[in-house]
Amino acid sequence: MRLFPALLSGLCALNMASNTNAQESFKLEELLAARLSDAELEQGWIRLFDGQTMLGWKDAGKANWRVQDGALQADEGENGLLCTTVPFSNYELTIEFKAAEKTNSGVFLRTPLKPKDPAKDCFELNIAPTDNPFPTGSFVYRQKVSEQVAAPKANEWHTFRVLLDGAKTSAWLDGKQTVHYADTTDLRSGWIGLQFREGPIAFRNIRIRPIGETLIPGKPDAFLPGVKVDATWDANGSLTIVGGRGHVESKAKLGDGFVQFAAKTLVPNVNSGVFFRCIPGEDMNGYECQLHHGFKENRLQPVDSGSGAIFRRQAARAVLSDEGSKTHITIVAHGPRMATWVQGVQVVDWEDTRKADANPRKGLRTEAGSLMLQGHDPECKVRFEQLRIGGI
Repeated sequence: MRLFPALLSGLCALNMASNTNAQESFKLEELLAARLSDAELEQGWIRLFDGQTMLGWKDAGKANWRVQDGALQADEGENGLLCTTVPFSNYELTIEFKAAEKTNSGVFLRTPLKPKDPAKDCFELNIAPTDNPFPTGSFVYRQKVSEQVAAPKANEWHTFRVLLDGAKTSAWLDGKQTVHYADTTDLRSGWIGLQFREGPIAFRNIRIRPIGETLIPGKPDAFLPGVKVDATWDANGSLTIVGGRGHVESKAKLGDGFVQFAAKTLVPNVNSGVFFRCIPGEDMNGYECQLHHGFKENRLQPVDSGSGAIFRRQAARAVLSDEGSKTHITIVAHGPRMATWVQGVQVVDWEDTRKADANPRKGLRTEAGSLMLQGHDPECKVRFEQLRIGGI
């Protein structure tokens, strides 16, 4: 186990390029504490808000959004949204909110950055007084909150839970179902937006569990034979890769979408990773999400960019994984934007600003491609225990 100086518990400036949000300072000890539990990670949960910075969010309006007291807050400005930098499609979402008595706000789902008609181009889960036509817990212009659900108390924290799976959408307020709605508008994907409209509003503990298809454990037929590695499937359906430089390639192809994988390094100093949007059949010619737990003097100085890095593009802002432990990593790619999470906490939010090119080593590749699970060198030994994919 590596030790790092106590001074790192103070504010730590990030040194990454390509994203203004990534320049915000954070407390490393709080970032480490924000890592999710093993049970949450196994289910696929990640945090959309780390409690300290606005990494992963962009203001699509003109409100005074800021991080205050561990929450995203706004109380002045024009009606608009603070949106995630990547969209999502099918998912479960939980989010806590606190609103003043007369606040009119909401959580926007599958939304464009600037929605125009909540009846057609988004789901607006409303936060509003009881005299509003769509009180808190309603889908605006779609379905009013159930009469069996009591209005939340002002200036106290409450919890929304939302489940979006295909055309079926449901929401709960403090554990009680408010709406169950079957969409007829074919609205399948979009950003998550936090609205400022009127009155103070605050949000915290924002978590999402993307819904997709499981390839590992248990689906060896979903992959081609290993290239220049020993690839072994065990009785539990996990894939162990030994040696390299080589890979195991998926038959499935993914362009805009998410990848969630869990891997355990079985020897020290393993260098591995998952390549995505690969040119099928070529030698790991895609974007690489790094799997490497090493760091130099402290966790802000990763070796080979650190777990969750988009290798040679943007380093992880901190090393949140540990040698010998199962590491859970999530990748979301949408057009030129790529974001990653390690142990449920976001470490990269990067945009590929290069000119379009079918070869990702030369430029921006958005075409769908295969996944490749890497064995980096002859000493590499890593076991992939989970792999999920899905569109966004």
